[in-house]
Amino acid sequence: MNKLIVAEDIMQEHEVKGYFEILRESVIRSRLTMTAVFFKVANSSQETDIDCNQVNHQISAFLKSKIRKTDLLFQLADGMHWGIFFLQSSEVEVKAFLKRIFAILTQEREFQQITLKASVTEIRNNNVDFETLLEKNKHKLADEEQPTWSVEQVTDYRVQPMEQVKVSIIEQNEIFRKVLETTLENLDIPHYTFDVSTYEDGYDFLQSDHYKSGHMHLVVMNDILPRKNGLEILHILREMPNEKKFIIYMMSERNSEGATLNAYEGGVDEYIVKPFNLRLLEAKIKKTFARFWL
Repeated sequence: MNKLIVAEDIMQEHEVKGYFEILRESVIRSRLTMTAVFFKVANSSQETDIDCNQVNHQISAFLKSKIRKTDLLFQLADGMHWGIFFLQSSEVEVKAFLKRIFAILTQEREFQQITLKASVTEIRNNNVDFETLLEKNKHKLADEEQPTWSVEQVTDYRVQPMEQVKVSIIEQNEIFRKVLETTLENLDIPHYTFDVSTYEDGYDFLQSDHYKSGHMHLVVMNDILPRKNGLEILHILREMPNEKKFIIYMMSERNSEGATLNAYEGGVDEYIVKPFNLRLLEAKIKKTFARFWL
């Protein structure tokens, strides 16, 4: 009996683990979704080794021709399972891909003796290791009651992790500073938790270590402050190497076009004229953070 030959022109199971670990962590850093799909040949008839090798190469070549350059195709060690990591793709997109290729396979004469099963896993956190991912999907595909040309799901890794956001409120008025602190501490935004600190003026803010971490950082500050006013703080933050982590809201009593343009040209994300409704501030912040998950 001839040995089953694995495809030589695609990656093999032992080569993929390191890539998966890098991709898994990039899901967290980039806040993008990765979806894994696994296939199994589900022929009911007994195949010879020659037939198995032919099926092996047919499926490998077919899958390779249908994926994007950014997708990672690999074959499992048993030679009759395949996997694909779809980068920046949800399970909805991957299911649409599976529907298309299943339709092609059932219509093409050269694939008439081949039937497949598939299992899909959407990955939005880093709580999964490579071996467990394989084990859970192979278990799904081993279910004899699963019909051919069907798609199973592993849903264990769909929950997005909570991300901590540093928040600095820089406002001279003690009462209004406390109102802003309470408002932001109670603000409910999916996927985020707020670590709020308050400062009476810009000098106190710059003397703290609160803004020096690598976390995303929301700064809500008045433009006029006793020491180090808002425009000075804005300039300092936008000159930092990691300035893109800062989301800067500037509050001001000045409602002139010149003051507004000066603030936006300096790098603020939002310019809010006092007095304002706190619900407006909440709505703007929610809209800002919702953009990161589109």
